[in-house]
This record gives sequence, C-alpha cells and structure tokens, in this order.
Amino acid sequence: MKIFDNHVHVKHSAVEYFFKTFTRAGGTSINLVNLTEDCFSLEDFEKKYHETISISEVLKARSLEVVVTIGPYPVNYIEMKEKVGRDRSIETYRRATDLAIKLVGEGKANAIGEVGRPHFETGADVIEDSNSIMEYIFQSTSDSDIPVILHTESLDSTGMCDIMNLAKKNGKNSNVVKHFSSPIFNDNCGLVPSVPAGRKNARAAPWGQTGFFFETDFAGDESNPNFVLPADSVPKRVSMLIQEGVEEEKVERSMSFYRDFYRLK
Repeated sequence: MKIFDNHVHVKHSAVEYFFKTFTRAGGTSINLVNLTEDCFSLEDFEKKYHETISISEVLKARSLEVVVTIGPYPVNYIEMKEKVGRDRSIETYRRATDLAIKLVGEGKANAIGEVGRPHFETGADVIEDSNSIMEYIFQSTSDSDIPVILHTESLDSTGMCDIMNLAKKNGKNSNVVKHFSSPIFNDNCGLVPSVPAGRKNARAAPWGQTGFFFETDFAGDESNPNFVLPADSVPKRVSMLIQEGVEEEKVERSMSFYRDFYRLK
C-alpha cells in the first residue's frame, strides 16, 4: 500500500533519521516541502529550492517516492518588509514564485508552497500584501493548474470558502491545499484539507473517499523529532485504522489520491 505524508521538511542532516523512521513504520511516499524561513532575497530562495531538490534526489535514490514543493514562506515577508521596504519585498516574493514555477515546469518540482499569509495576528498591511502575493500565485499557476500548498491562519468552513473564492477570482479553480488544516472534509468549497495525522483526525476521516491528505509537518530536525508530529505518524495511523477494522481497500483508495493530484507517472 502507498502510504503518503503530504507535508514533510527534511534537512540534509536528518535524511538518514527521517528515512529510517518513516520507512520502518511502513511509509512509502512524501511531499518534501522547502524550508525558507531564513530567505530574504531571490538568491536565498533559489539556493533553498535547489537544496530541497537535492535532498529529494537523495531520498529517491533510497527508494522513497517524493513529491517536491517549493515556494516563498509567507512569514519571512514581515522581516523582509522592514529591511528593504514594501515594494521590493513584494517584487522579491513574486520573482521567487516565478522561479518556483519555472522549476516545476522543468520537472524538478511538483507544487508551489508553502505560501500564503502568516498564521498569527499581524498588521493589516502585511495581510493585504500577503493576499496580493497569494493572488499573484493563483494567477501564475492557473493555466497549468500547478498545485498550491497554503500556509495560513486556522480556517473554518467559511474561511476555506473565502480562500477558494479568492483563488477562483484569480483563475484558479482547483488544486489548492490548506496545510495543517482542521479536519473539515466537507463544506470546504473544494479547498483540499491536509490534516495533522493525529488519532482523532484519522478516525474522523472519510476513508474510501478522495480529496484530502494527512501530514506530520515533520520539522526536519533530528534533535527535535516530535515537533510538530513524529516522522512515523502517518504510517502508524494507517496501521491503527486497519487494526481497528477500517477496510484496507478504503484506506488505500484515499491514500493514493496524491498520485493523480500531483500528476505522478
């Protein structure tokens, strides 16, 4: 069975730890998401994109199936704006988006993310600028419908619909994911929930259906392996569900959704 974690960060120093921990529990496939918290220029973003791609190649060589997601992390914008100003920061984020889309087009990555807006309370100007950047990302990915992985504040059903309305307003009607989503599997206007792989969430999921993901948001650091969730959480939840009587075929059908979503061959 394909067992897929939709949101993982892995640093070079943690490759061996992550690989062993994830695969020993039965994990087969991941979405590797870049870590760009310390990027404040286009050159910084470019370096991190290629570093993420390099890590993906190491993991693929170890037989792991890897989706690669690259893009400008929204929280950096706050500090960048203070350092170089609003206009230059917005332009850097747009150019970083353009570069990520180019790398997807070259087959080196599969999706744009995690992008969006800060997950904590901040100034109205930051939210306005973040929404503007998010609109640019939707516009730029609409023609080819490249998947977009969003980092935002917590969203209820209304908030998820607001995001999808914003996407549709900018030409993007599908392939938008809410990273670290509440377990809102319906009434989300098509925004795909990627839900933390806790026991309660796993038991609440509509196994047998498609249109949702599970994730750990493993932070990439072997020295702090349980932040946010341990690297083996998704395969362990799958084992738990099957032991509790959920039909394996249903779990497999839902887990395999990622292959079509990310257009894997």
